[in-house]
Amino acid sequence: MPDNAPAPRQTPPKLVAVDLDGTVVDYHDREPTKPSRAVIDALRAVRDAGVPVAVVTGRAIWGAVRTADDLGLDDGFASASHGAGEYDLAAREISHQSAVDAATAVAALRDADPAVEFAVEWDLDGWWHTPGFKRDFDARWAGEITLDELVSRPAPRLVARVDSDNRYGAAIRCANAMRLAERAALGPADYHVEVGYNGWVDIGPPGISKATGIARIADYYGVSSADTVVFGDAHNDLTMFAWAGYAVAMGQAAPDVRAAADEVAPSVWEDGVAKVLARWF
Repeated sequence: MPDNAPAPRQTPPKLVAVDLDGTVVDYHDREPTKPSRAVIDALRAVRDAGVPVAVVTGRAIWGAVRTADDLGLDDGFASASHGAGEYDLAAREISHQSAVDAATAVAALRDADPAVEFAVEWDLDGWWHTPGFKRDFDARWAGEITLDELVSRPAPRLVARVDSDNRYGAAIRCANAMRLAERAALGPADYHVEVGYNGWVDIGPPGISKATGIARIADYYGVSSADTVVFGDAHNDLTMFAWAGYAVAMGQAAPDVRAAADEVAPSVWEDGVAKVLARWF
């Protein structure tokens, strides 16, 4: 949080949006993690006050829905895949998707590093992936496909992956993934690129981000950005930090993420979301 940041917001928001990993649940690798009772109860208090709660995550839709269910969110919306997918939690169906043609991106990434492997998200199937893609994390796996099959239809999200020494949830982006993205030079007019912690580069539709995901949900409720509070911990949260009227970074977030927020909460391990929400609800 900047040194000249304003005093913490006192007026209750009209919409609350939460990231998942590192924000309302611990980072996970082999096993999915569950939200604490304090966080579940805090979000219930928000909804009991008539204020909607939205999920805004980089996870695929099926992963977003799993934790939304754990949080007790049985209505509203989950924006997933960095804003490219949206799920109606009451209707139990995809309510919106944007898609990108993966073929050009795959060619550029393969030129940058022939060892790169890929996965793609189609609807609720799970990850379709190339043979060498490491399945070293908990996920829904749809099956193995060839590169030609992977680029045969548009998708809301393409993942390129290289080897990494970073653990999931590390405070810095993976250097190998950063190099891959820089060498591939996928332009913002054609793709939205997010570099992750553990060898991942996410590629989605141009102009689509967590900011557009939460903006779409806010429009549904008729809530302005000024009346929206967002919580996050990672670099992919920065677009929604910039969009929202009030942004809260988790205490364990990287320094530049904390600096971009209006307030820094206690860490995810200290139930930071619950402690901030208690000021309003």
